Amino acid sequence: MTFARSIKEELVHLKTDDDERLAELSALIQLNGELIINNDGMTIKFKSVNHAITRHFFKMVKELYDAEMEIVSQTNTFNKKELNVIIYTKAEEIASEMGLLSVGMDEYEFLTPSTITKQAYLRGAFLASGSINDPITANYHLEIFVKSADSAIFVQRMFNSFNLNAKITKRRNGFIVYLKEAETISEFLKIIGAYEGVFKFEDLRIQRDFTNSINRVMNCEIANEKKTLKAAKDQLNQIKFIKKYRDINLLEPTLKEIIELRETNPSASLNELSLAYYEKTGDKMSKSGINHRLQKIRNLAFEIAKSLEKIE
Repeated sequence: MTFARSIKEELVHLKTDDDERLAELSALIQLNGELIINNDGMTIKFKSVNHAITRHFFKMVKELYDAEMEIVSQTNTFNKKELNVIIYTKAEEIASEMGLLSVGMDEYEFLTPSTITKQAYLRGAFLASGSINDPITANYHLEIFVKSADSAIFVQRMFNSFNLNAKITKRRNGFIVYLKEAETISEFLKIIGAYEGVFKFEDLRIQRDFTNSINRVMNCEIANEKKTLKAAKDQLNQIKFIKKYRDINLLEPTLKEIIELRETNPSASLNELSLAYYEKTGDKMSKSGINHRLQKIRNLAFEIAKSLEKIE
C-alpha cells in the first residue's frame, strides 16, 4: 500500500458530525463529481478507483440525503478499474447545496464557515484528488488536483486559512494546489485528522534524514582519510628526497625527530602523530606543532629542489 493510500484509508474511518460530513462531501462532489442532465432528468456521478473512498462517499450520501444510488464498475482510460456512484434521487437538492449549479463560490463558503468545516473540506479534497510522495524520498510533495481555476483558488484559500502557504500551478487538464515543505505537509495531515499518517510521515522522514546524516559523516570521514593518506605519502616522498641529497644527521634535532616519527607512522594523521610522539617521549606536542615541523620538512625539500635547478 502506498503512503497516500494509507492516509486515505485512515481518513475514511474518522468519526465526524453532520456539518463536517457536508463539508467533506461537498469537496468530494465538487472535485470528483459530475452533474448529468438529460431527458431522464438530473443525476450526479462520483468516480473513484479507491473502493474505500467509494464506500465512504456512498455511506455519507445515504446518511445525509437518503438518496437512491447504485455503484457501477468500469475500466477507465488508464486501464484501471473505476467505481462510479450514480445518484438518482435528491440529485437536484444535492447539486444545489454542493455548489454544482452555481458559477461562483458562495455555496462553497456557506458549507465551510468554521475551522472544523474547513478541515473537513480539505479532508474531502484530499480524498477526492489528493496525492502525497512517500516521505522516504527526499522530494516532499503533496498536491490536490482540480479542474477549474475557481476551485483551485478556493482550495488554496482553505489551505492558507491554516497558514500553509499553498501554491497553484497549471496542469494540462486543470490545476494543482500543492505543498513542498515537509513541515507544512505534516501540519496539513494533522489538520485533516490523519494522525497515524503524521506519525508515519515524521518517523520515515527522521529515518531518512538520519541515514543521510550518517552517509554525510561517512563521506566526510572517507574524504578526510584520503586527504590524510595523501599528505602522509607526500611527506614520505619529501623525506626520501631530502635523504638523497642531505645527511639527515646534520639536520637540527627537531627535524630529525619529526622525520623518524613520520617514517615510523607512515599513514598516521596529525592527531595520531601527536599521540605517538607523547608515547615515545612522554612530552606533549600539539597537532599544530607537528604540522609546523612537517611544513619545515616540506620547505627544506623545496629549497633543495631549487638549488638543484640552479646547478643544472
